[in-house]
Amino acid sequence: MQPKRPFIRIRDVMTSAVRTAGAGDALQSIWQLLVDEKCHHVPIVEKMRPIGIVSTRDLMRLSQENGGEKVSSGVYEDKTAAEIMSADLETVHVDDSVEVAIDRISYGDIHALLVLDDDDNLAGIVTNHDLLNYLLN
Repeated sequence: MQPKRPFIRIRDVMTSAVRTAGAGDALQSIWQLLVDEKCHHVPIVEKMRPIGIVSTRDLMRLSQENGGEKVSSGVYEDKTAAEIMSADLETVHVDDSVEVAIDRISYGDIHALLVLDDDDNLAGIVTNHDLLNYLLN
């Protein structure tokens, strides 16, 4: 039997300095944000409440649908976050146990969980990379 890990809250492993975008923001600017911040997910918010998320996978899928064209070809021109964002959000609360996040990400096709505060505002994001770092340290 494995020893039980101490109770660690999501707030202790999440990324709190999350860059966000709005539903009407251009995909070109979201792509640039992903590149500049070296991240894979941009939460889409309205008054700090998450309404969606755009990932690098979403942008790659859009490129594939357009014949695998490069971003420089203008494949993202005139498209907004609302057109491709995932609105079926997976969330956790800042005071949930890290084990809750590990359980959710371990099964299925989820790579990031949006972290909410007591008012359901975006407080951060926890990714599979954050959780792997937690498990390794």
